[in-house]
Amino acid sequence: MKCPKCKSENVSIQMMETGSKTKKTGNGLGGIAHNTFRAGLAISTLGLSNLVVPKAKGKEKTKTKMQKIALCQECGHSWTIK
Repeated sequence: MKCPKCKSENVSIQMMETGSKTKKTGNGLGGIAHNTFRAGLAISTLGLSNLVVPKAKGKEKTKTKMQKIALCQECGHSWTIK
């Protein structure tokens, strides 16, 4: 592979992260019921139950976009490879 700018063959190829997207999902009906029960229990025990009973959490899923980038070691020019 040759650099389009200086025509050197000293080129390295790297995978770079160009973007990411995080999708969050809620607790659902079971999680809402759990958190409501947890709140009632906390009121009746003056908050001491919160030390033992964990809070229901939602889920996260992250997708990342990767792209091939070529970098000339001689002149520093970079370009994307398709």
